[in-house]
Amino acid sequence: MSIDDARADWLRTLLRTLLAAAAVGAALCTLMATNGYLPLAAAKPAFVVDGRGYVNTPARCDAAQTPVFAGRTPLSLIAICQDKRGGYEYRGMRLRDRALLKLPAEQLGNGCFGASTKDITYTVSERKLLLTAKLRVVRDEAMLEFTDFTAEAPAAAPVDKASGTVG
Repeated sequence: MSIDDARADWLRTLLRTLLAAAAVGAALCTLMATNGYLPLAAAKPAFVVDGRGYVNTPARCDAAQTPVFAGRTPLSLIAICQDKRGGYEYRGMRLRDRALLKLPAEQLGNGCFGASTKDITYTVSERKLLLTAKLRVVRDEAMLEFTDFTAEAPAAAPVDKASGTVG
């Protein structure tokens, strides 16, 4: 074997090693870059609904309240509760950090409920959770699951993403 052949073999081995390292690096960069943007690809925790809302979460009515409905979006759990005087309460839990927002709510129309902070209005229906700031849509979350406690036999029903219908 001549010196030129040995040098060529060494260069080929070096080139293969560099290409393999580049491929591994690209795969790692892709994995790290998409990890924060694809949270739905991870295993989803199961959320159990009982007669008061979502079990072991703050999106649940107190014992003295009557549950109206509970819903789940990709980012939130929501419960609408009614007190003994007929007033409503919005209980929304952000899934990312389990932060709870409790607000007085009002029945709007067509089965919708609304609640507001100083800056944001939360409108909830069996199809979506809509967050608006004045006329600007801040977030529009499709309802993935909806339980109507006012029906004779409440049952959790998945929402068809294509048509937006319950059941």
